[in-house]
Amino acid sequence: MFDWDDIRLFLVVAKEGSTLGASKRLNINQTTVSRRIQALEHALKLTLFERDPRGYAVTPHGSALLDLAGQMAATAETIQTRAERLSREVSGVIRLTGNPEAMEHWGFPVLARFRAKHPDIEFEVDISTGQVSLEKGEADIALRAADEITGDTLIARKLALIPWGIYCSRHYERQNGAPHGLDACEGHKFILYNGRLAEAIGAARWLAEQVDEADRALQVNSVTGMVGSLRSGAGLGLLPCVAGDFEPDLVPCFRHEKLHHTLWVVASKEAYSQPPIRSFMKFVGDNIPQGPLWGPV
Repeated sequence: MFDWDDIRLFLVVAKEGSTLGASKRLNINQTTVSRRIQALEHALKLTLFERDPRGYAVTPHGSALLDLAGQMAATAETIQTRAERLSREVSGVIRLTGNPEAMEHWGFPVLARFRAKHPDIEFEVDISTGQVSLEKGEADIALRAADEITGDTLIARKLALIPWGIYCSRHYERQNGAPHGLDACEGHKFILYNGRLAEAIGAARWLAEQVDEADRALQVNSVTGMVGSLRSGAGLGLLPCVAGDFEPDLVPCFRHEKLHHTLWVVASKEAYSQPPIRSFMKFVGDNIPQGPLWGPV
C-alpha cells in the first residue's frame, strides 16, 4: 500500500516538472522528494515519470492517474478544512478577516460589542489586503469591500454603502491646485489601482475609464499604497472617505456619485451552518457602526 501523502508529491512534481521545483515549493529536501516518488512507483508497480537532465516528464501511466490523484488531494483538503472547523466549533473560535480599513472602522467595534455579550467565543483576526479563501476554510467570516459577491458557495449580507473621493497631498495642492470636479482635472496626473482591488471596486474601474493613458502617474494595489503615493505628491488618487478624510497630509478634492462601494459580511455555506458564526453574522448586520462618512444600503 502506498503512502497517501506521496500522492501530493506526485501532483507537485508533475506540475513543477522536477524534484527540485517540488522541493522548493514544499520546502523539503530534494532527495526526500526523489526517494518518495520512487517508493510510490514501487508500491504502484508503475513508472510515473521519465527522468532526464531537463527534469521529470509524466509518463502515459502517470497521466492516467493525475485526475484521480487530484480528486484525492481535493478530498484530503476538504477533510482537513472540515476537521479544523469542527475543532474551532468545539473550542468556540471564529476566524475573522478583513482589510485594515474595514476592521478599524467596522470590524473591531462590532467585535467588541459581540464579545461583551458572548465572552465564551474567541476570535482570531487576520488583517490582510489580500482576499483569503472562505471556501477553502482560510477564514470563517470576512468583511469585504466589493460591488457584488459572487459564488454559489457563499452567504453574504450588505452592511453599508461606503463613499470614496479624490484626494491629493497638501504639497501637491500648493504646487498644482486641487480640482473640485472631474471636468477640472485637465493637466493633473492620477494614481490608479490595479490587482484585485481594481477588479472588485466599481469606483476604481470607473475612474480608470475617465483617465487617459498620458495622465496616469502610477498604479498601486492597496489603500495603504494609495495613501503613501498621495503623500509623496505623485498626483491625484481615489480613497474611501473613512481613510482619506482622517489623513492630515491629504486634501479632499471632490466626490462623485459613481465613487462608492458596498461593504459586506461573508461566510461560506459550510461555515454558516455553525450556530456561533450565524449568530455573529446576524449581530454584525444588526449592529454595524454608523457614521457620517458612510450610509445604510
